[in-house]
Amino acid sequence: MVNLLNNLVVLVTISAVGVFAELKNKTDYPNGLSGPFNPGLTENTEAPIQWFNPWGAGWIPQGCKDRFIAKGYNASDAQVFNIKYSDCSRAWTFCRHKDAQLSIEDMADSFGRMSVHMRSLVRHPIALPSSGGCSAEAYTDIGDIVMYGNCKAITVWIHETGHQLDARLKPSERFSGTTPWLEALERDSCVPDSYANTNTVEDFAQVVVVAQFNTLLGYKPKEAFPGCLDHRHGLLELTYRYDYLEYIGRCSNRPDDSKVVSTETTQRERRRMMKRARAQEDNDPSVVGPCSFP
Repeated sequence: MVNLLNNLVVLVTISAVGVFAELKNKTDYPNGLSGPFNPGLTENTEAPIQWFNPWGAGWIPQGCKDRFIAKGYNASDAQVFNIKYSDCSRAWTFCRHKDAQLSIEDMADSFGRMSVHMRSLVRHPIALPSSGGCSAEAYTDIGDIVMYGNCKAITVWIHETGHQLDARLKPSERFSGTTPWLEALERDSCVPDSYANTNTVEDFAQVVVVAQFNTLLGYKPKEAFPGCLDHRHGLLELTYRYDYLEYIGRCSNRPDDSKVVSTETTQRERRRMMKRARAQEDNDPSVVGPCSFP
């Protein structure tokens, strides 16, 4: 079984995310994590926002520009903000398309409700428009997360940051591909929900949601199969609870911000950036997603 799962991880590494693997035939939360987990997380967290500082027109972080151009948007349509939280001495730079369903206030609030250690895994939170629903991507070699549509649910932000936790800027060394994780998966009898059944990478990110809730509230929402994912949940908390999941401490080891560049883009530069982005998203295992959420 472990050899089979190792082969699965190799497949995920080659083609990023999107392979349906049917890891288990039972789901602990058959209707997804949003309903059981979001109310408790919302009631028991708050975003320690100190201030917003909008950038002037004409300038954008390179990482944000890359995502805008790759998805067919103009960098000049970006709204860029520095957002400072009281538990970190350094602000985060957020980028939002002017037509994105997520407001900058919603972005700052949802992101800020995570522990400061989890936030420290992220370089730039980015919001782009979507014609419907919520989906998201994580760029795990640079620390960026991209939200498409109305992704206000805290579980979505934890899930995408969970991908960053899994890789910690080294996608080839994902924790979800290690022997301890795969052995724990073999011993467990379920996945958190149907989306976690996609592959071990998505499973890990959904278990992060479960572990974050349990770390904060001291229990899990009612399970369909009590104890069925305890080995992975226990391993994740044993490995990451103190350094990432606890709501204590201050930020550290954050990725460096990408360089500031002009929003102006020549046609030649646009073609080059889009070609590079397509190659990356088709073949680069560091790109996880898009993950779709109800």
